[in-house]
Amino acid sequence: MATPQSAVKGTQTSTGSNTQAISGRDAAESMLKTVDETTKGATNISLFHILTLGSIGASIALFLTGKKQAGIFVGLWPPTFQALKAVVDKGKNISGN
Repeated sequence: MATPQSAVKGTQTSTGSNTQAISGRDAAESMLKTVDETTKGATNISLFHILTLGSIGASIALFLTGKKQAGIFVGLWPPTFQALKAVVDKGKNISGN
């Protein structure tokens, strides 16, 4: 499957009559922000909070069913989800959104 060139080098966004390129990192942050805002609009809960609680629950379930290593592995995910939320929230504060 071919990867679209815009996904590799960034995407184009238009702001009024100006068009600016978004770097790969900014595109990823923008995508996370969009998905989080969409989830908040539908559920009133941040996507990252849902993922955090889900991974904690999955970790406990795996651990209690005897799959201890898998439970510990999944239990390491919540800090990552919260770090991603901090990145998205930091972007909101900087851009004024």
